Amino acid sequence: MKEKRVWIGLAVLFAIIGAPQLFWKPSRFGGIFLLALAIGCMGEWLMLCGREKHKACRILSRVGRVLFALFVLSFAAVQVFVIGIAFDEDDPSAAPQADYYLVLGALVNPNGQPSAALAARCDTAIAVLNVNPGSQAILCGGQGGDEPCTEAAAMQDYMIAHGADAERLILEDKSSTTIQNIANAKKLLPEGAAVAVITNDYHLARARRLLAHAGLGDAGVPAKTPYPGQWMAVRCREYCSIMGLIFTGRW
Repeated sequence: MKEKRVWIGLAVLFAIIGAPQLFWKPSRFGGIFLLALAIGCMGEWLMLCGREKHKACRILSRVGRVLFALFVLSFAAVQVFVIGIAFDEDDPSAAPQADYYLVLGALVNPNGQPSAALAARCDTAIAVLNVNPGSQAILCGGQGGDEPCTEAAAMQDYMIAHGADAERLILEDKSSTTIQNIANAKKLLPEGAAVAVITNDYHLARARRLLAHAGLGDAGVPAKTPYPGQWMAVRCREYCSIMGLIFTGRW
């Protein structure tokens, strides 16, 4: 009876946390992920209810517990890895010095303004460029189906409006994924240039890994996650992205 309560309690908890996330696009994936966990926990509860009468339920309940344990362990391992990639974010002078900073794209709002996550990346890029006067920024990101302009153009407009020198900004406006961001930006780099990537803190570990795979080193600069409420949602998404790279042999 106690075990059944644990699983139904987990199902309710995941549902309560996940459902509100569905109504806000930046965290929608996290909401779907949490609701999927809620369904899985409810399924485990149902298997426990039927295990006394049905052998299949006993077998499935054991499989469910093993899979959930593996998920918890892998999720914790990924988060320790992600959170461990950090330095003093409030001190741009602590950022690794580079000739070029690749500012990775993110959602542009319907009004053409960068989303909060993208604005945080732009703000960090401006601060880093201010303390590295010989550096340039490559602004990465094409136009999504629901975006009014390319992410690179939105970043350029925002950064110029906030004091960045337009001549130090280079646009890469064809990519739609992190892998494409880095691959396309690499084509714009001179041979032997020192490179660092700028993205939100939750995304930095994966971005640095992909930067290294592209042969550009692994230097990175984290921008803050804009809303505390996004913490769980974005880390659920990042967990899936990292596990996807691992299972496809691209990590």
